[in-house]
Amino acid sequence: MRYPIVISAYTDSSNDLLNRQLANFSREAGLEAIYLMDKTGLVLASSNFDTQQSFIGKNYGFRPYFNIALSGKRGEFFGVGATTGRPGYFISEPVYDHLGNVSSVIAIKLDVRNLQKSWEQGSERVFVSNRDGVIVLSSNPTWLYKTLSPLTEKQMAEIASNRQFGGKPLSTFAWEKIGKTAVSIEDNKFIYVSAPAKRLGWQVHYLLSERRIFERATLTTFIFGGALSALLAFATFLRSTRIKAALLASQADRTQLSATNTELKNAQEELSRTSKLAALGQLSASVTHELGQPISAMRNYLAAAKLDKEMESRNVWEKLNMLVDRMENITKQLRFFTKPGDEKLENVSFRNVFTDVMALVEHDIRAANIDFETDICSSSVLVRGNRLRLEQVLVNLIKNALAAMSSIEGAVLSIVIREENNRALISVQDTGIGFGDRKLVQLQEPFYTTQASGDGMGLGLSISAAIIEEHGGELIAENLKNGGARFIVSLPLSSNVG
Repeated sequence: MRYPIVISAYTDSSNDLLNRQLANFSREAGLEAIYLMDKTGLVLASSNFDTQQSFIGKNYGFRPYFNIALSGKRGEFFGVGATTGRPGYFISEPVYDHLGNVSSVIAIKLDVRNLQKSWEQGSERVFVSNRDGVIVLSSNPTWLYKTLSPLTEKQMAEIASNRQFGGKPLSTFAWEKIGKTAVSIEDNKFIYVSAPAKRLGWQVHYLLSERRIFERATLTTFIFGGALSALLAFATFLRSTRIKAALLASQADRTQLSATNTELKNAQEELSRTSKLAALGQLSASVTHELGQPISAMRNYLAAAKLDKEMESRNVWEKLNMLVDRMENITKQLRFFTKPGDEKLENVSFRNVFTDVMALVEHDIRAANIDFETDICSSSVLVRGNRLRLEQVLVNLIKNALAAMSSIEGAVLSIVIREENNRALISVQDTGIGFGDRKLVQLQEPFYTTQASGDGMGLGLSISAAIIEEHGGELIAENLKNGGARFIVSLPLSSNVG
């Protein structure tokens, strides 16, 4: 990060301006705090400078995220706040001076209490453990900060050195594994499955109560048993030959019903496990996936502003404000999982959407060294929708196209916006590798990706398709004869939306 106001914190007699700027960023982005530390970990400026729990003057040089950022890399860490006592997810970045050397570290803290609260209010039993086996999130608050197995002396020493859990006792979790698919907790048995969350070595654990399964099976048996008893009572009035035939038929029906009931129960368990784990995986990845682009663009604008003072005075602040608005919208989307349907719809111009998206991806297009062609309709092309979510769709499609052309010579990216048959159409076409014989339904599945490991998590098309469906539109994909692919977003014009 090369931010003039941040760098000047070393020379100005007062950091009031920087404190207020950080407070604005924190409030607009929905962060718990954002703060600047010197090379020793001492906090020089903080968004909570005017609160009783201000970070200013505190030293966080013991935190791992500080030392990682000091080495020139992005740091990530989960722990209980040393000052506030509240758990949070910390992300840090290095700050560079005029010579390109790391001069300080800036960090943000994301409050996880709302996520924890939503899990507590849900009906499912879910918890997340870190790489040391410590439970950091749980639908049962009494399980928090328990360890799945006793910690070693080395682990205890590292946790204490990092002050990760604020002096919590970290007692052992009272559970017992029964085979690979069942566990016992407080004399209750659960069907058990776990999967990695791909963040900080976390593991997601999902539990389904065996008692609920048995209750449902008992109710089903009682209902069908009653029906069978009535049938047998009626059959006693029939002749003996018909009684024998009825009993044989009843026995066959009962055998088939039992088999069907078992199949339905297995299918229900598998569907529950799969859907919950997919939802939890997408939630844990969405912050990094969606905030990555605006953070990258913000870094590019700040670097450009540092080199070009005239550009800084002309339009950098306007673009930075737009990026902050976008980051705020992305954090709001996390609340979509617990409060769906609160997105406001308005008349949105596809031309304006395209202009704002170009401000985000123009650095990536230039860096890709490709030919860029546009054919933009002269009219506004108005649709009814949420502007920032439509921008998110176009960013994802452009990023996918750039990735598909990363190894192609003479690559061309084409974007067309037009009106046709009372619909607004925007197409993103590339001369890349295409998507072969894979179908659009397969490409839209969460975590499905054709990219190499570490280049993406396969969420772009899944998120884009969901947004387009919410807007009453359609996402179309097709391979081109001469190579490459074309993705078309089709939405009704605002005058045709009921």
